[in-house]
Amino acid sequence: MKTILKTLLISSFILLSYFAFSQPVLDSVEYIYWAEYVQGKIYKAHLDGSNMQTLVNNDFKIRRLRLDRRARRLYWASGHYNAIRSANYDGTDIVTVLNTSSEIDVIEIDQINKKIYFTEDDTGIIQRCNTDGSELETIVSGTGLVLGMAVDTLRNLLFWGDNTNGKIFKANSDGTDIVEIHASPYRIFDIYIDVKRQYVYFNNRTTDKIQRIDYYGNNLTDIIQCSGVVSSLAVSVEYNLLFWVERENGYIVKSTAYGEDRENIVSIYGTQFSGMDIGKEYLTPMINELAEDKIKQIEIYPNPCSDYFFVNSEINSKISIYNITAQKIKDFNLDYSKIIDISELPSGVYFVEIKDKNNIFRQKINVLKK
Repeated sequence: MKTILKTLLISSFILLSYFAFSQPVLDSVEYIYWAEYVQGKIYKAHLDGSNMQTLVNNDFKIRRLRLDRRARRLYWASGHYNAIRSANYDGTDIVTVLNTSSEIDVIEIDQINKKIYFTEDDTGIIQRCNTDGSELETIVSGTGLVLGMAVDTLRNLLFWGDNTNGKIFKANSDGTDIVEIHASPYRIFDIYIDVKRQYVYFNNRTTDKIQRIDYYGNNLTDIIQCSGVVSSLAVSVEYNLLFWVERENGYIVKSTAYGEDRENIVSIYGTQFSGMDIGKEYLTPMINELAEDKIKQIEIYPNPCSDYFFVNSEINSKISIYNITAQKIKDFNLDYSKIIDISELPSGVYFVEIKDKNNIFRQKINVLKK
């Protein structure tokens, strides 16, 4: 009898949750995007390498690729067109954002402040402009050759690797308060940051090794020994996965962020992969109260999460967390971007609701405690 009663109670909770959150919640899938230098293509695939699609053709000498996850656009450095170019996530609406020299190299996107950071080989400067190409400015001078760069848009931090001098630097996103956080005996190639855990991943082509430090340059950790001329890096913050290119092997490789369970997910012999990033696409339509332009500007990650998650949103609003029985657990005021502390919540399924006077957004999240 007790077992039947318990089953009925659980069923009631599930039904209550369903009706309380009867509007669709958001499911999503992450994709890996990468460019090919010689063949002039941009591809995307699932994180396991399946469902590979060609998005862009005939744009040669692409050196780097980055995503604007809010606007759902790709940006890349095109040596063929001497420009920074952009397209929708599906490869449509290709435009030239900014004309540059043929040595355009590293680019990085600040999706919150709508900025593009970039370098051109051997100029010794880091520049930035708006994502429409306007307001071009130099923010850092006197660098060596910069082949890796990253922006933490939540904390307004800029990181770059100085290949010439084997160093990694950190600054405010406007280029002020520059601090050297790591010196290596080898030349730094690419860098990529994990904004959730505040890690900087980097590699070099002398030893073909990927390493990691924290934002302050501490806790240097060897992640994995690679081969075949290691190249671009990417990290899935949501799934805690590491991706890298082994150029001479023609591989894109995946492992855990700790270097375990190595797997070659893409193999195209003779290719020159030349830029990589991770993006999310939504599978379930959003609820009908929320305008389409605002849908694209809401992002909750990582999911699953543990002690906190990030919310990127251009809706100045209130955020609430409910458990599966539709009980409200926490309330926050959301001001564009926020880190939500859920360290006191036990493992389980929860619902995040973001709303203002006219709009409501709901998404299911999974909290997994270690």
